[in-house]
Amino acid sequence: MEPRSDITGFLVGWGTHAKNGELIYRDFVCTYSPFFPYLIGLSLALWDSARSIVFLMLVMEAIAIWISFTYYEPKVPCLALVVRLLVYMCLPASLVLCVIGGQEDVWTWLFVALAAFAWYRKSSYLLYGSLLVLGLLSTKATFVLVLPALLLLAKAPFRLAAVLAGWGLLVLGILYTLVGLEFMQPLGEADTLRSPNVLSVLNPWVLNSIGVGEKFWNWIGLLLTVGVGALAAWRSREAEYHGAVSRVFIVTYATMMIAQQSAYSNYIFMFLLPLALYIIDWSNRTQVVLLLLYNLLCVVHPSYWWRLDMPRYLRPSDIWASSASVTDYLMQLGIVLLTGYFIVLSFPKAPTVRR
Repeated sequence: MEPRSDITGFLVGWGTHAKNGELIYRDFVCTYSPFFPYLIGLSLALWDSARSIVFLMLVMEAIAIWISFTYYEPKVPCLALVVRLLVYMCLPASLVLCVIGGQEDVWTWLFVALAAFAWYRKSSYLLYGSLLVLGLLSTKATFVLVLPALLLLAKAPFRLAAVLAGWGLLVLGILYTLVGLEFMQPLGEADTLRSPNVLSVLNPWVLNSIGVGEKFWNWIGLLLTVGVGALAAWRSREAEYHGAVSRVFIVTYATMMIAQQSAYSNYIFMFLLPLALYIIDWSNRTQVVLLLLYNLLCVVHPSYWWRLDMPRYLRPSDIWASSASVTDYLMQLGIVLLTGYFIVLSFPKAPTVRR
């Protein structure tokens, strides 16, 4: 079985350029952060096959699982944590998006959990901020969306902000010296229309009158994502630290998944690990059934939508045009509604004393 999805569409190309010593943004176009294609290139240098990229993704997910286990172990009973991890590894999104699709979205949680755990153990904002910057440089531009919320959670936000700003200025200076303004290529991803999101679901019912595809919706989506994440952080500022970071992370990226025009359901892989390990009550049948349904919809929809030639629905009659379009729209609606459900489930309810 040969890997598909973004692996053959983008990652092999980026990794090959990086392996050949070419400079990102200047010598080849890349919508990810500076270190990412060179990590892909390293895997291709060791094994010149698309399967090597899948293997890299599996290794990174394994590291994310190990970090998550270490991160939650002080707060979740060991046996319960092991069972939840085993269930997580059997969920459709974990199996399909990583093992078959080679998606890297779990890397975002990996670096946030690593940075938060390092701060919890060492109380060093220099280490905390440095690991967050490493995460931003190794993943994609969306990593920055959770930083305002993490600043609000910090006991000394200005110290953390100083570390982030110091590294940020250094990195920007190096990038500008090497590639000029071409380092802004990842921002172009915001102009790529995808589904599902709130706009794609609402658009046919307002007869395409809300300007779907316009740049102002990108800014509204950005403000909603950061704003909802920041509100969750503010509600969690006195809460137990492990839970606060987990809830803020899930709320931020789940909001992004349905608020941004360029987001799509593969982004469940960003927050599925903390959702499964910390938020879901596995004794609650409703939560478990909805999580399984959510996984199935998020895994099936991207390929289904792609094979329909990425339809946009401008009026209700477009939905009823065929059974395939009805199925696609119902999946979109289901994903948006279930994402909203898990945002509400993860959102901090009432402040508790931080330990």
